[in-house]
Amino acid sequence: MRKSDATKQRLIEAATVEFATYGIAGGRVDRIAANAKCNKQAIYAYFESKDGLFDAVYDRMVNATIQSIPIDANDLPAYAARLFDRYRTHPEVLRLTRWHNLERNTLPPQMALDAAAEKIAAIRAAQKSGVITCRYKAEDLLELLLSMAKVGAEGSPESGPSNASPDDLRKTLIDAVKKIVAP
Repeated sequence: MRKSDATKQRLIEAATVEFATYGIAGGRVDRIAANAKCNKQAIYAYFESKDGLFDAVYDRMVNATIQSIPIDANDLPAYAARLFDRYRTHPEVLRLTRWHNLERNTLPPQMALDAAAEKIAAIRAAQKSGVITCRYKAEDLLELLLSMAKVGAEGSPESGPSNASPDDLRKTLIDAVKKIVAP
């Protein structure tokens, strides 16, 4: 790995922690640079601005999430379980998304919109083939699954005062999705 690539990687990693904790407005380039063990001018050289760095962090997180959790519309309970697992093991996903929604008046990155369209098309195809219910619109099913998968994740407003273990919540999620999508 070239030195510049290593520096960019350290900046992205430090900025992920910073922005997940403090958001865009609260994130400090001095802390990011110190935690990345580089000069803060590197942020401007590689990303042009703090906003550019946030965009790079957010885009990387969105891409990693999309790539690591492909949809299988023929097995939506397993898809929801994989999302649940990702949100539990990577709390920065929901935190960065919340900060993006709070502090940006923009749509999600195009790759997220494209991925959502592909997921909706896959759900429609599964509905058409009779694998899952047609009682609900594909868009609504996807939205419901995405929301349900956040239950129990750190910082998720979908989480309540449950004493259930993550394993129990995961099993409940799988069971609930099976019932919702059953033809």
